[in-house]
This record gives sequence, C-alpha cells and structure tokens, in this order.
Amino acid sequence: MSSIIEASAALRKRKHLKRGINFTIMVVGQSGSGRSTFINTLCGQQVVDTSTSVLRPNDNSTAIDLQLRHEMVELEDDDGVKIQLNIIDTPGFGDSLDNSSNFDIIKDYICHQYDEILLEESRVRRNPRFKDGRIHCCLYFIQPSGHGLKEIDVEFMKQMGPLVNIIPVICKADSLTVEELKFNKKLIMDDINYYALPIYNFPFEEDDISDEDYQTNTYLRSLLPFSVIGSNDVYELDNKTIIRGRKYPWGMLDVEDPNISDFVILRNTLLISHLNDLKEYTHEILYERYRTETLSGGNSNGNHRNPSTSDNKLHNDDASVTNVEDIKTLGNNTSKSVGIEGESATRKTSNGKNETYLAREEQIKLEEERLKAFEERVQQELKLKRKELLQREQELREIEERLENESSVKQDH
Repeated sequence: MSSIIEASAALRKRKHLKRGINFTIMVVGQSGSGRSTFINTLCGQQVVDTSTSVLRPNDNSTAIDLQLRHEMVELEDDDGVKIQLNIIDTPGFGDSLDNSSNFDIIKDYICHQYDEILLEESRVRRNPRFKDGRIHCCLYFIQPSGHGLKEIDVEFMKQMGPLVNIIPVICKADSLTVEELKFNKKLIMDDINYYALPIYNFPFEEDDISDEDYQTNTYLRSLLPFSVIGSNDVYELDNKTIIRGRKYPWGMLDVEDPNISDFVILRNTLLISHLNDLKEYTHEILYERYRTETLSGGNSNGNHRNPSTSDNKLHNDDASVTNVEDIKTLGNNTSKSVGIEGESATRKTSNGKNETYLAREEQIKLEEERLKAFEERVQQELKLKRKELLQREQELREIEERLENESSVKQDH
C-alpha cells in the first residue's frame, strides 16, 4: 500500500512540475546599470530590447517617469521541469532629481499583489485559475563607486526590505579589478550592517538544517553583494565552444566564468537551489507579516497587534471562565453552570464572526482607499498631460501664425 501511495505522490509531483513553477523577479536599478542586459543573460535569449531601454524626459522638467515593464519567459531544464519566469523591469528608476514617487509606485505594486492574495483567500469560492503575482525576489543593482551605498540605495532597501526579498547586486563587475571588487563588496556590506537594512541574507534555522545546506547558505552569505557581468552577444571559440561574452581589444571575456563574476552562482541560486526557499519566505514570512498588520489595522493607523499578548489574554479569560464553572459545579448549581457555559460559547462565536467581518470590512476599506489614491494620481497626471498638450497646441499655433506672417511679408516684397 505504501508503495502505491508513494507512486501516486510522485506522479502528482511530476504533473505539477510539468505544468510549470511560477516565479517572479523584479530587477531594479538606475539607467546604465545593465538591468536589461542582465535579464537577457539570465534567460539566455533576447527578452528586452536594449536599444530602446534608455528613457528621455518628455518635457523641460528633467523628470523621468518610472515604468514597470513585464516580461514572461518559459525556461526548461534537462529533466523537463518548466519555470514560468515573470520578470518586472523598472526603466526610469532613480533617473530624476526627486525619486520619491519611484518608491511609492514600486511599494504600491508589491502591496497590491499581497492585497489580491488576501482578497482571494477571503472569498467563499476561490478562482481555480487565480495567478499569484507576488514578487519572490528583487534584484537591486548597485553601481560600484568606491564609497559604499548612496542615499537612494539605503532608502530603497529600508522601505522595500520588509515587503520583498532584496538581493543586492554589483553591476558591471568587469569594470573593476579583483581588489577593487573586494573593496566595494566590503563597503556595501558595511553600510548594510550599519543601517540594519533588511536584505535576503539566506536565513536558516541552525537546529533544523543539514550540514550541506548550512555550508551552502554560509557561502552565499559571504558572496553578498553578488557581482555580475551581462552580455547580449554570443561568440564561437575554436569553431566548437560557444560562449556568451564580451569582446575587448585585449581578448574575450566569458560572463559565465565563475573566476571573474558571481553570475552563474546567482542564476543557480535563483532558478535552482533557492527558488522554493524564496517563495516560501515570501509566503510564510513577508506575506504573513503584511496580512497580520493589514487585518489588525497596522497599515492604516500604525497600531501593530501583538499576537502573543492577545493569545495570552484569551487564554487567561478562558481560564477564569473555567474556574467559575468549577466553583459553581462544586456548589451543585449544575443547571446555572451549563447556562453560563452556553452563553460564554455563544459570546465567543459571535465575537469570532464580528472579528472576521470587521477584518474583511477593514481590508475592503484599505483596498478602496488604495484604489482611490491611485485614481487621484492618474487624474492628476491626466490633468498635467492635458495642460502640456494645450501648451504645445498654443505653441504650434503661434509658430503657424509667425510663419504665415513671414510668408505674407515676403510676398509683399
């Protein structure tokens, strides 16, 4: 019987793997950090057109709007296991003088995905085709400056760290020598530790981990921040070896060479060894924390419910009721005792329903406020665009009138 059960479980697992594993990555970094090239290198194919990735300001304000660009790639390993890799690129991030709106847009998107899960969980009938849009990993690209983290880097990790798994990455590692790379890694990690920035540092329980996993996670921690090199070009060496690399006057560089970058290690970490760990940490830690704070009103008024305190209070209340019932039973007031016990149970059931109703009502209220704020922001942007269009139309009319006047003057002469 056990062999039949194991065979059935293995069959279900194979079917699940054949359907594909859903995994979502967000890549954040300023223009010129190599985000688009890294995405193409990670997927081993042309996913993002790097020739159109540079944004320009559309007016004279020098402000560049952040965009969230979605790409979906299906990857498959040698065993036929498919990974539905959802990639969110962020062109325009950090390219304006004031980038505070960038944080709001990314944070709203992450929270919106959590809200979608929260609403789906509260439905009587759930949608079997519902797709989980939560971000399981955020790769944050840091430009090596020799001075550690910039203010925008610190602020981003501080705001987004409690919501998403942030893995810091040093971009364009081929621009540094081995000594310079080590120096930049040390400065960045010193800043992360100094500001206590919440990054994904491959957490584990020391009492519940194998020696192999312990060594792996410890090694990955020592590599933070990962250094990567990307390339959109593929070259053939010696008429037989094909590499993805970068060509320089002094020779060829293989971006997958582990001696010069951590790209292969990072790719294997994301897509193989820690894919499930990142998903589980997102669901069990980050989402559960967000869910608890949201349902307890922590996001709206800043009051964070302490589950242990509440549970202790409930336990003490139950104990006091039990003691009263025991005393009354000893006094041979059996019928009265049963009446009080029934009333207590009814009160608990009623309170449980009220708490559930209030929690759902609070969640709906939060979602309405979020949608209202988003709608107001869109309306403001539309008003600005209309104002710009009217201004451009006025400028065009003035140019046309000037040209007509000049042509009429020429005809008179």
